[in-house]
Amino acid sequence: MSPSAITVITREDIEASGANTIPDLLRIVPGMEVIFHTATTSVISARLHWTNENYHFLVLIDGREAGIELLGQTIFEIEPISVEDIQRIEVIRGPGSALYGANATAGVISITTRAISEETSGWAMVSAGELGSTRVGARGSTRLGDWGLSLGGGVDLLGTFEDPHAENEKLWKWRALAEHRWSETARLLVNATMTSGVGTRMTEMGLLDLNFTSGAVRVSHESENLRGRIYWRYLGFDMTLDASLDYGDIRLADLMPATIDAHTVDGEIQWTLPTFWDPLMIIVGGGGRFSWLESDQLLDAETFDDITSSRFHEVGLSHWQMRGNAFVHGELSPADWVTVTASMRLDYNTVTDFFLSPKLAAVCKPAPSQFVRLGVTRAFHKPTYLESGIHFNVTFPEDSPITGPDQEKFREFMTRVLGYEDLENEELISFELGYLGVFLGDRLSVALDLYYTLYQNRSALDSNIVVTGEGLPDLEESSFMYGNIGEAIDIVGSELVIRFSPTPSSTLMAAWIHKEIYLRDAGVWDGREPRNFITLGGRFRTEKGLLGSLYLFTRSRYKDTAVFNPGGMLEPQLEKWVDDTMLFLGKLGWRWPAASWIELECGVKLTLPVSPFEAPHFKTRDMGGGTTREGKIYGAHYNGRIATAYLQGSF
Repeated sequence: MSPSAITVITREDIEASGANTIPDLLRIVPGMEVIFHTATTSVISARLHWTNENYHFLVLIDGREAGIELLGQTIFEIEPISVEDIQRIEVIRGPGSALYGANATAGVISITTRAISEETSGWAMVSAGELGSTRVGARGSTRLGDWGLSLGGGVDLLGTFEDPHAENEKLWKWRALAEHRWSETARLLVNATMTSGVGTRMTEMGLLDLNFTSGAVRVSHESENLRGRIYWRYLGFDMTLDASLDYGDIRLADLMPATIDAHTVDGEIQWTLPTFWDPLMIIVGGGGRFSWLESDQLLDAETFDDITSSRFHEVGLSHWQMRGNAFVHGELSPADWVTVTASMRLDYNTVTDFFLSPKLAAVCKPAPSQFVRLGVTRAFHKPTYLESGIHFNVTFPEDSPITGPDQEKFREFMTRVLGYEDLENEELISFELGYLGVFLGDRLSVALDLYYTLYQNRSALDSNIVVTGEGLPDLEESSFMYGNIGEAIDIVGSELVIRFSPTPSSTLMAAWIHKEIYLRDAGVWDGREPRNFITLGGRFRTEKGLLGSLYLFTRSRYKDTAVFNPGGMLEPQLEKWVDDTMLFLGKLGWRWPAASWIELECGVKLTLPVSPFEAPHFKTRDMGGGTTREGKIYGAHYNGRIATAYLQGSF
């Protein structure tokens, strides 16, 4: 009777899965588009236009927003949890701004980690395999009366497909959880996490090298009718963007590395009103957020080229943002066969002002084990600070034609590269129709979801390089920054999912996802987008301790229209066709009691991409890319086979 299409990845799914990462685990969700630019750069999307930016889903980890305010997206690879730390994942497919606010445009991914066990317990794991993949992790928990404590940590190492011995990712992570139970229905939770390491990220502007430290502390109170939480998150990193500022064969300037310190303080409270009429439930709530960042290397567009400013031509940036929200959610069930849900949320932020996100949905049960859902909602994506305010400083090589006073003019030009301060919200309105039928004593389920979405004000990089008579960019007239695309698009799609459980310990799944996009201004259907996604597979577990899974994921051919140009940031982005691809994800393991107090498990996991119609057949690109004559990779890298072996024990 849920008002949204929801997929739940259970603990049983996780244990049988061959996933080494959270994005790989999310492939099981029907309609989820999981894209890997590189071995350590992933993008998650669904139901919307194809993108190489990871901002379509709002990701929550134990209620804390995992998205980085600076980038507006979630970097799964630096989160302080592993697949083995997760108890369950709930994925709301479809816009969720009416309850969750900004950036829940494609939906919400809510990750719940393993709770403190009722008895003293421990777990440890080691994994190693191809691509220089090495993972070590451990966790322990205990209880003393009304108090509980859990501590865990680990390290992840990963190379690249081009050089498995390269230090492409090195991540240390720690997690501590403390709980105090006031009563059977009330508790206080304190969650502290920290990650540090190095890694690379593929962006629209080139490859970004990061050396980072991230920490968070979350305090929450949960009772029968009242919930509240507050958290602080810190992110400090040194970043180097591998993107040249060339024009033709002329090197104009080099981007400077930058150090950034960013903080976020966020709080929210929700209250379930006392019941005054049994069929009606009402929840109200609100919250706020304060974010700020500082850098001594970035340029402030508001002051750097303003001759009236006291900071004219001074390098350095200090920026803050505020957000606030209030929401009301109601559920009315006048009869057992129907539920009507209405939600309304008002968001405010200092970047784009106010936005109202309503949602109305009805679910009915016309026959036993048959459900029909109809809903309409409005949602938005708030511009990230990367899109609205980031500007890199530059240095000039000795042979650069930019000399003398023109160097300061070039830095003024850099305040018109990347961030655009007047960027508006991306907006969408979506309609959904869903059906779920359950048969054969709950062993067979058939789900069909249809949706239509009107998407407006999409943001994208816009190259506007004006050339002078000398063949160089006009520094006063040129720009290369984000802007809102005026063209609206219509998105229609269907998601057919069939699940069958032949035994209580095994599940089979088949899913076919189809999506079409209509370009209103051009008046044509967009043949550049991938139209079909097919998933086949299942998981099993036997009484003898054997467990595992095998899934096949396919995606149809499409054209990537935003490939980074190896000629540099000042050159137009490239278009590349990406052929049909397949991916096998599987696991085979054996779990057995090694003693009366300990249980061991060992096994192998396999990720195998396949390009059935184009060589190389066992390496694929999820997005457009290539290699220059000099051997430099641009755009997405090849993804290849990753086979790993693991051993873990628990008590």
